[in-house]
Amino acid sequence: MRFEGTDSYVATEDLTVAVNAAITLERPLLVKGEPGTGKTVLAHEIAAVLGLPLLTWHIKSTTKAQHGLYEYDAVARLRDGLDAAMSALKR
Repeated sequence: MRFEGTDSYVATEDLTVAVNAAITLERPLLVKGEPGTGKTVLAHEIAAVLGLPLLTWHIKSTTKAQHGLYEYDAVARLRDGLDAAMSALKR
């Protein structure tokens, strides 16, 4: 499927090429711009055209890429398992 813009979002030819390249290559697309230039609207429109959910991550200047990765907390998982087991025994 290709992105050509939508009725509510008119994409330039350069932007359309970049979006379709990212889709074809299955790679992320970094969209930079001043506030209010339509970056979020673009993401919503692309997701709608592709029929995919849009996952959002609100970041700030101190956010690091590693913060977006899944972190496995073994102690918390062990505690959750123990709590579940204790709840089951009480029934």
